[in-house]
Amino acid sequence: SACCLLARRRLLAGVADGDLLRHKVLPELIEPYELRAAKLREFLEDVKPSLCYDIVPLADPFGPSVTDPDLQCLVVSEETRRGGEAVNRKRLENGLTELALHEIQLMKDPDHSQNEEEKISSSSLRQRLLGTLLQPPRQDPALPLRPYVIGLTGGTGSGKTSIARLLGHLGAFVIDADKLGHAVYVPGGPAYEAVVAAFGAEILNKDGTINRKVLGAKVFGNQVKRLKSLTDIVWPEIAQMAKEKVREADAQGKAVCVLDAAVLLEASWQDMVHEVWTAIIPEEEAVRRIVARDGLTEEAARRRLQSQMSNRQRVEQSQVVLCTLWEPDITRQQVSLGLLQHRGPQP
Repeated sequence: SACCLLARRRLLAGVADGDLLRHKVLPELIEPYELRAAKLREFLEDVKPSLCYDIVPLADPFGPSVTDPDLQCLVVSEETRRGGEAVNRKRLENGLTELALHEIQLMKDPDHSQNEEEKISSSSLRQRLLGTLLQPPRQDPALPLRPYVIGLTGGTGSGKTSIARLLGHLGAFVIDADKLGHAVYVPGGPAYEAVVAAFGAEILNKDGTINRKVLGAKVFGNQVKRLKSLTDIVWPEIAQMAKEKVREADAQGKAVCVLDAAVLLEASWQDMVHEVWTAIIPEEEAVRRIVARDGLTEEAARRRLQSQMSNRQRVEQSQVVLCTLWEPDITRQQVSLGLLQHRGPQP
């Protein structure tokens, strides 16, 4: 608004994009550049339609402010004034005139919580999206009306397990897909014979059980082809066992059932649930947690994360997003909000 009042002919607005967003709070919830730029243009043209507006993506903190000879003024806040002074130094180095710096006051956010910024901030607004319904639940006549099924997923170190435990404490029936995955491999289990036939008797221990480490070494020796061969056998069996657990939850009178599955989206199990809930965490925090929990090196932890679906890919396919970056009470609030807003019956 201040820019519109100050400008006489042209206003140049830079919208952060690319690497500038990497270290923002919850970058996965930031709208695409094109949408943010379109909303900004609509706002500016409503305020002062007589101006010429140039809206450009910013890939670095300076953008065209240090190269555009026609600019005369730069609007800054108290916290960005030093950045404005750096712009002027760059302009002088480039043989351009200094810009007049017009400082505005930032508005305080009276509703900010303990983990949010005091000023009105897009970071705080994104944090308030956690636990809310970002897109409508799936409407599939094949899904049971009861129990209401939530699919919970997330990358390594995301806090998914603690969220599942919390949902269980709140009364939901929790299905642990990892435990089902172990059950399909045991002798007599639904995937046992097919896995042995596909990968050979050398994957067996002396007692006839499948040696998961040996199997893993064979799979990852030719990852793309053999991993698909394994998942084509195992995932449908786990899905069938999960459906049986949902029926068990119904028999127990449970209103909400949670399928806790790291590979929920990779296995296309979202077809089995009304909503997908995804736990996300910044990569640096995930690395720290994996190193502390599993004793891996930072490099090994990063490789593990990079082999998985990215946070952004998960978020794009999710109804609800959660983040365990803050205190446990904050996570509890997100989960409770999610249960209140999931449009289904309560646990």
